[in-house]
Amino acid sequence: MKNLTKKQKKHLRSLGAKAYETDLGRCIDKLFEKYTHWKNKEISVWDMNQYIHEYHDEISRNLYKSYTIDDPIFQVAFGIQTGAIKLEDVEESCLDEVKRILKYFEER
Repeated sequence: MKNLTKKQKKHLRSLGAKAYETDLGRCIDKLFEKYTHWKNKEISVWDMNQYIHEYHDEISRNLYKSYTIDDPIFQVAFGIQTGAIKLEDVEESCLDEVKRILKYFEER
């Protein structure tokens, strides 16, 4: 990773936070769908409990790990990959580094 200016880091951290919030909201929406099925008696309370458990132990935890990584370029690249933010949201001064990490993700 190249040395980023304070302004670049601030921009990338802001985008990373936006992506995290968007992804987290998307996942909570899915959990809410399950809750609605439970309230409509379409699934059991045991199923609902399992969905909550999976959300907490897997989905939420994995998102947290992905977005709290110390490198803001990785946070932004991950957010772009998940569709939470767009490449067009990245300032020109940061674009090459983000594209480099996106290419790395694609190769894996």
